[in-house]
Amino acid sequence: MNGFAPACRRVLKIITIAAGVSVCAAVCAEAAVLNAGAAILMNLKSESVLYVQSDDARIPPASLAKIMTMYLAIDAVKQGRVTLDDRVRVSGRAASQPGSRMNLKTGDVVSLGKLLEGTAVASGNDAAVAVAEYIGGSVEAFNRMMNAKAKALGMKKTVFKTPNGLPAAGQETTARDMLVLSKSYIEAHPEALAYHGVESMTYNGKTTTNKNHLLRMYPYVDGLKTGWTNASKHNLIATAKSGDVRLVSVVLGAPTSSDLTYSSSFLIDAGFRTVESGGKIKVAAQLEAVGKGVSADTLTEALISAPAAGADIPFSGGKTPESDILPPARTPHKRESGRDINPGGNAEFGKKFGGEEFDDPSVRIPPGGLSKTRGGGNGVTRVREIDAREITGAVEALCVEANYTMNPDIREALRQGADGEEEELPKDIIKQLLENAEIAGEGEFPLCQDTGMAVVFVEIGQDVRVTGGSIKDAVNEGVRRGYGKGYLRASVVADPVDRVNTGDNTPAVIYFDVVPGDKLKITVAPKGFGSENMSGVAMLKPSDGTAGIKRFVVDTVKAAGPNPCPPIIVGVGVGGTMDYAALTAKLALLRPVGSANGSRLWNDLEKELLREINALGIGPAGLGGKTTALAVHIKAYPTHIAGLPVAVNIGCHATRHVEITF
Repeated sequence: MNGFAPACRRVLKIITIAAGVSVCAAVCAEAAVLNAGAAILMNLKSESVLYVQSDDARIPPASLAKIMTMYLAIDAVKQGRVTLDDRVRVSGRAASQPGSRMNLKTGDVVSLGKLLEGTAVASGNDAAVAVAEYIGGSVEAFNRMMNAKAKALGMKKTVFKTPNGLPAAGQETTARDMLVLSKSYIEAHPEALAYHGVESMTYNGKTTTNKNHLLRMYPYVDGLKTGWTNASKHNLIATAKSGDVRLVSVVLGAPTSSDLTYSSSFLIDAGFRTVESGGKIKVAAQLEAVGKGVSADTLTEALISAPAAGADIPFSGGKTPESDILPPARTPHKRESGRDINPGGNAEFGKKFGGEEFDDPSVRIPPGGLSKTRGGGNGVTRVREIDAREITGAVEALCVEANYTMNPDIREALRQGADGEEEELPKDIIKQLLENAEIAGEGEFPLCQDTGMAVVFVEIGQDVRVTGGSIKDAVNEGVRRGYGKGYLRASVVADPVDRVNTGDNTPAVIYFDVVPGDKLKITVAPKGFGSENMSGVAMLKPSDGTAGIKRFVVDTVKAAGPNPCPPIIVGVGVGGTMDYAALTAKLALLRPVGSANGSRLWNDLEKELLREINALGIGPAGLGGKTTALAVHIKAYPTHIAGLPVAVNIGCHATRHVEITF
């Protein structure tokens, strides 16, 4: 009951003003309806919390952790680092996971899309680990990604230790944090619901039914995820859509599966009724009962058993959004639509929970990424507030992750490079680089002893307000903590001539870009100076054209020789001014290896340059071979009629960079 008290106090204040009596017992009695450890319900359309019960109670997440695993995987797909058609080889570690399984076997080669289906539908502990190993390079590196994302989203009391939620000491979450995660996941990747809405799947001869029973009970429910362990008991995050209203309910720690189903159904049913009624508190009967001296226990019994006054409220069935990244085979079964239904119309459900009303939807908003409003001119400006401490925490985790984890696109390019080498020496060197990356991903060593100067790109939406401190200070504090926590080499000197080390790798080089919207994107790209020192800028004449650009790029790489630790990635900036060309060259390094340039002209030039650079024969580690560069990326910008600025920024074989979006 204590977890519900804050909401009760808010409701009480409103009711007391209207009726002049104390009614806490009447309103708080609703909390007794749910036989669960914690619960919370939100209307995503209005970002209003409709119900709160012990939302900060710490409970192991069990398989709800797989939502974060899915989130990070689809992030990687949309960022172009991987595709759903990528073929993933299943490791022995993944195949040997206990508990609920997709039925993977060691050595299976499965598409990433199929693994995501197995994670969502079969709740496959094996599938989740296979996804984690592919996206993160190792389970340990992926766990760091999970916790970095959790911090960035504002999940203040969540710690992930496994990608599948199997028991691990210290792994815990709260209903509030799970709501923050689910809200962000649905809004960032609405098409992902096509996975979570599938009722069953078959793999290796095993057919598994989705454990979210609400999918089969209520036509407007289209996701999300169940979870159970002995310690956590029964958990369910469910989402339902009717018209343009989407609800998300979180129920944790229910003693039995029946309690879980009833509690989740009750929240969604009562939530839609509250939204339909405009979010008004209908407590006339409760006020009257308390005025007559009816006890809270008696009132609670009446609330649970009595049918609601008034007619049932009709709702139209929701529709899962069409996907621009998911194959057609991933779409869920067709749901009922075009007719009136009674939410929670199950007879047993209606008998036990018929017609409850809920609090005013404005009484409580969870922290971490939800919008706030403020007056502005003739209207209202939506302003999203992000605490500077959350930025610090995210940058701290990103600094460690970037230095320990090689991005999947670079790993794949290195594998292709090894396959293309004819001599054993360059082939072996690339294999050693890949082995080094695997060891680093397990948290043993950084990818490179030069952990670089921290270069940080910040895209901040114009509707974002950072609270609790300066964003610049928050980023630098995150770098300071990250380099300390990860035992990363401090390489920054306070003055270029005096050369006294600052001792904590600050200050970082920070670039800010103000963009539309209410998102905040941070990219951490540690830059070692073996490659940075080999970069260059040229102010060409307009008449030099593409021939002059090619000549300068190839000559710069040739002069660099083995110094930047090839195979390299070559970032080329063309246009703007001298300084801006250098910046765009560095930005070009962030593009996923293997992706195409949006311009046919520059795409063709990238291919020509890559052929010419690899024909130099510098090869891996400068010891000869066909793989001097993995990619050439060109980024162009408008420039003055009298100039043609060109910059080359070389990245080593690791070219470290990771990003996160709040």
